[in-house]
Amino acid sequence: MRVLVTGTTGFVGRWMVDELSTAGHVLAGARGDRVDVTDAAALGAYVDEVRPDGVIHLAGIAFPPDAAREPEAADRVNIGGTVALLGAVARLERPPSVVVVGSSEVYGPPDPRDLPLTEQALTRPIGAYGRSKLRQEQAALEAAQASPVAIAVTRSFNHTGPGQRAEFVAPALARRLLAAREAGEAEIRVGNIDVRRDFGDVRDVVRAYRLILEGLAAGNIGSGSVLNVATGRSVAIGEMLAMLANVVGVDVRPVRDPALVRAGEAPEIVGDASRLTALTGWRPSIPLPTTLADLVASVDLAGHGVIREGGV
Repeated sequence: MRVLVTGTTGFVGRWMVDELSTAGHVLAGARGDRVDVTDAAALGAYVDEVRPDGVIHLAGIAFPPDAAREPEAADRVNIGGTVALLGAVARLERPPSVVVVGSSEVYGPPDPRDLPLTEQALTRPIGAYGRSKLRQEQAALEAAQASPVAIAVTRSFNHTGPGQRAEFVAPALARRLLAAREAGEAEIRVGNIDVRRDFGDVRDVVRAYRLILEGLAAGNIGSGSVLNVATGRSVAIGEMLAMLANVVGVDVRPVRDPALVRAGEAPEIVGDASRLTALTGWRPSIPLPTTLADLVASVDLAGHGVIREGGV
């Protein structure tokens, strides 16, 4: 299959391209091609040129604090870019199958009685990022009904791994631990480390996206499907910190920094991916300690690691 991946220069995009290549698929277009997904004319011309059989749409503003600072940009990229892409592929003579990568942030803070979250759980996002991803999802599902394009939407829970942007929680903690080891410090700053989250490995996650795309193309997954991508297990941020400290080889005391605490954080968020497993056979395979060890090995304290996944 010739697959167009948007956001190939981003954290997930780079792993996605590698996963597709390993599975025998061909990248439609050149890796790292720069086309603004919000420029409908340029995007349409690009899609006409590469004519993909499948699309995995990753491009977007992917860091919630970025969306909070620039909500209009989040809407323009996450919603407008998706609408432009789906419009472009619908005009092809042979429309491709499309996986629109969404977020578990659409659920908002869950009622503990609803955990683990299934796709039937209420969607009530509270921030600019979650709202933009819910509207992205809605636009994709409307397109699935109105166009010949086979479309599936994911609700992806937290994932991490080598190469993730430094501001996300796991690489941020890893960097602080490594810096503390270098400086011989006995403390590191943390936010709320008691909250529990569902953390997967990016390499497992991109495998899920590939399997969903293949299932769509084969007709085994219906157009308009919404699928959680989750491990089904939650871990406290404090537990993850202890794992990272063990990898780094330091014994430090976490000190709570109010500037790092997010208001209104849910005590626990965990997803149920049994529907995805039933349709594709996917299960997470990489243990979190392995993910975190690989993440630590990839950290460059001199680098910035800031990547915005906004282009093709």
